[in-house]
Amino acid sequence: MQVDHITCPVLLMFGDDDQSCHIQQIMEKAGNRHLLQVHIYPGAGHLIEPPYSPHHRAANFKQGKNKAKPHADAQEDSWEKPLAFLQQHLYHATPQAKL
Repeated sequence: MQVDHITCPVLLMFGDDDQSCHIQQIMEKAGNRHLLQVHIYPGAGHLIEPPYSPHHRAANFKQGKNKAKPHADAQEDSWEKPLAFLQQHLYHATPQAKL
């Protein structure tokens, strides 16, 4: 699917070393920026693993060393964001079944 054809809410989470910002520009140009929820983690590298897991070498800390604390903070925060996003867009968007 092409990014400019997206018609549902989208959650983007990445470290500031990532280059996913082009998705924001494409969706804005297509008039779908309102569907996009973006969380950028400064100093978190590229790959953000689940919380409390070892930092993988693919994290690619391009902006220098000693980024373990911002990366660990991003790991914790990025675990909660998708859960809240799904709660907001799936649970509340679906009518509750009557028992």
